[in-house]
Order: sequence, then C-alpha cells, then structure tokens
Amino acid sequence: MPPPSHTARDWFEIGETSRRAGNLAGALDAFRNSLRANPAVVAPWIGLSRVLDANSQFEEARQCLMRAVAVAPGDETARLLLATAHKNLGHTDAAETEYRNVLSAHPQSAAGHFGLGQLQEDLGAPEAAAASYRSALSIEPHNREALACLLGLGAHVDIEDEQADAARLLESDIRDRDKALLGYGLGKAYDRLKQYDAAFHAFETANAARQRQSGTFDRKAFDERIDRLIDLFSEDFFHARRRWGNASSQPVFVVGLPRSGTTLTEQIMSSHSSGFGAGELNVLTDLATGTPDRLGKPDPAWPDCVVHLNEHHIAELSADYLQQSRSRAPDTARRVIDKQPLNFWHLGLVALALPNARIIHCRRDIRDCGLSIFAHNFNLQQTWSTSLEDIAHYWRGYRRLMAHWEAVTQLNILTVDYEDTVSDLETQARRITDFLDLGWEAQLLQFHENDRAVQTPSRWQVRQPVYRSAMAKWRHYEPHLGPLTAAFEAQS
Repeated sequence: MPPPSHTARDWFEIGETSRRAGNLAGALDAFRNSLRANPAVVAPWIGLSRVLDANSQFEEARQCLMRAVAVAPGDETARLLLATAHKNLGHTDAAETEYRNVLSAHPQSAAGHFGLGQLQEDLGAPEAAAASYRSALSIEPHNREALACLLGLGAHVDIEDEQADAARLLESDIRDRDKALLGYGLGKAYDRLKQYDAAFHAFETANAARQRQSGTFDRKAFDERIDRLIDLFSEDFFHARRRWGNASSQPVFVVGLPRSGTTLTEQIMSSHSSGFGAGELNVLTDLATGTPDRLGKPDPAWPDCVVHLNEHHIAELSADYLQQSRSRAPDTARRVIDKQPLNFWHLGLVALALPNARIIHCRRDIRDCGLSIFAHNFNLQQTWSTSLEDIAHYWRGYRRLMAHWEAVTQLNILTVDYEDTVSDLETQARRITDFLDLGWEAQLLQFHENDRAVQTPSRWQVRQPVYRSAMAKWRHYEPHLGPLTAAFEAQS
C-alpha cells in the first residue's frame, strides 16, 4: 500500500515526472498507486494508458482509456485517446462511435473532426473525410496536418482552393514539420495534374525539411547492423537449433521495402475466407528488442543476445507472438497476415521461433519503389527515406540481407513482383493461395471490394481494381532519379 502521506494527486505527479523522464516502470507504479488512492479520477487512467502504450501493451492501454471514459464521460482528451486506440487496434465501429461522442459533446473539437476524417479515409470514404478535414480547418485555420490530408484526396474531391493555399505556404517561412506535411501533399496534387517537375520540387522540399527534423541516415551503422545479423544468424547457428520453435503454420509475414506492393498483397490474401489481415504489426520488433528483458539482463542488446536464448525462451517467444498477432482474428482464420514490411530485419528470429511460417517477399522496380518512398511521409525514424541516394543504399542492404535469409534458413519464401501482380492478377493470386495452402476463391479478384480498414498510404489504391498506371511511373521523373537508375542498372 502507498504511504498515507502521499495523496492520489501526489502519486499522479510522481507518475508524470517519471514518464517524462523515460522511467516507465516508476511511472507505472506511481499511476497505479494514484488509482489505488482514488480510482474515480480520470488523469491517472490516462497516464497509465500512455505508459502501457509506450511499452507496446496496446490492448491494456485501451482498457485503461475505457475506464477513463467511464470515470469522466465528458472528458474530451480521454474520448479522443480512446477513439484513436480503437482505430489503431482495428475496432473501427467503436472508433467512429467515440469520435462522434466527442463531436456531440464538443462540436468545436478540431482534433475530433480530424480523427474522424482519418478514420473515414481508412474506411474508403473520401467525401466524408474531406468534409471532416474541412471542419477541422474551419476551427483551426493553421492546422497544416488537416490541409495536407485534404491534398491527398485530390483524386476524389475538388481541392483547388486548398492546393493554392498549400503552394503559397510551402514557399513561406513555416516550421519544418509543416513544410514537410504540405510538400508531400502538394507533390501528390501536382503529380495528379501531370506537373511532374513541380511535383518533384515539392517532394524535394518536403524531404529536405523532414531530414532537418530527423537527421541524416547513418549508412555505416546500417551496414554494420546487416553485417552483424549475417554473422550471428549463420547456417551453423540454425543447424544447432533446428528442432526449436512452434510448429504453427498460421503466421504469414509480408516483407519487402515500403511501397513494394505489400498492402496490395495483404488485401488480396485477406479477401480469402480463411485469411485475416492483421495490418502492420510491431509485435515481432517488440519481441526481438525485448529479448534482454526475457533473459533478465540488459546486456547484450538485440541482436547479440540471441545466442543466449534457449529452447524454452524461444517457445515462450513464439507463443507470445501467436497470441498477440491473432488477438483480433476470427476462429475461421487459418492464416494471419502480418504486413509489416520491415520485418525482413527479423526473419532470423522467425526461422528460429516460427519455422513453419510463410514469408511473402514483395519486390518492385527500385525506380518506381524508390520514387514512391521519396514521395511519402514516413515517420522520423525512417531517416533513409528522405534522400534518393540513401534509398538506393538501403535497398542494396535489404537485398543483401534477404539473400542471406534465403541461403541459410529453411523458411518457406515466395517472391511476388509487383509488376507481375498488376499485369496478371489471377495468376499471381493463384500462386499466393497455393503457397498458403488455401483453396481458390473467386472473390480474391475483387479484393478492392473488401471493406476492411486500411491504415497505410496505399488505402486508395487497394480500393480500386488493379491498374497499371503506377508501373514505370519513374519515366515521368527520369531526369531527377539518377541514384535510383544507377542502382537499378547495377543490380545483378
């Protein structure tokens, strides 16, 4: 029990101080003590949810937010956070209800309108999303994020006025975060108008601003990371552990570079009655980087600590992955699809823990794939995505690592080229279903009618029949793409 000298408010303030300092364990204890002292206050529930979220305990965080809303039904922050938690975990109906609850109680909530707009985009409702973004802008005229999102809807709604505003703002003195958001959005708008030089200039402006935020890509550290994985996960390493792991064949990992067709591939597979698209899960990364905790000692960090994992650790790890990845899957799902493209980093762990998993490796012409990466707004951690030279370097390293996994593991890997899928959908869809050991179903060819929420930049493409306009799009930008062209021509 907490000492009587500490009130619920005292414990809450200790929790906030600990959380801001990065002491998640201390914050967790403090918020729990605050709630023991007074469970009828909303702030500690929100604080506890933020700690759990930072620790990738997303469902537990959502449950805390549900308690927060029960304690304080009129609290705007609690309801907004709960709506976002619902959305991120795939509970789209609950998310929409919460956003509408916010707007019913707080009609002038710009965050409520914006969040609802993002959800409507995920669900494939562009007109409704545009209306929500415009409502947010009417309340907060300087909401650059809402303006950028509107620019991305130009294929579906008239954005002429917003485009003019964004073009003026992009050339003005605004903070780098806003310059990046507007540059990516404006570039897409110009691209739709076939103004390719203007589009590339906007993308360049966006990436320069984003790089000032995120810092430059450390190529040396990247190369050393790949070298270390190749050294650790050798053929001898796997041979010594060849009977380890869980025998489940339910997991499917879709890997590759971003913008290589991973969302399209997942959408096709999730249209099967026995397939469940779980989205871009962070479960595998969390389990990999959390292995020191599993071992009970902070050093060495991942991946060096992999040599200290025993068969029991691996059994626990695989069980944890299966439980977390299929938490939202229906009982009918024979295959659960984890579409986190960057899981290619962790295929050594997959080979160890889930040797019967199926891997679908998505590839795409680096000129088109690299251009698309350059044109999209990735998180600040993806420092390699802001420069064509760095994108080409990252691509070469990823190819080297994938070649290693294919050479030293016994993983069942199917390579799917984006160009083949859009040229002959049925042939590739049949290859994929055969690979997954699922019977053919004609609705796979109508994948665009699947009404599941899609939370990636490809949300609009996968709601249309396969089209070829994204093939060889690089030709429109050829004068600007020297590093990608050189990488393409040098590949073996």
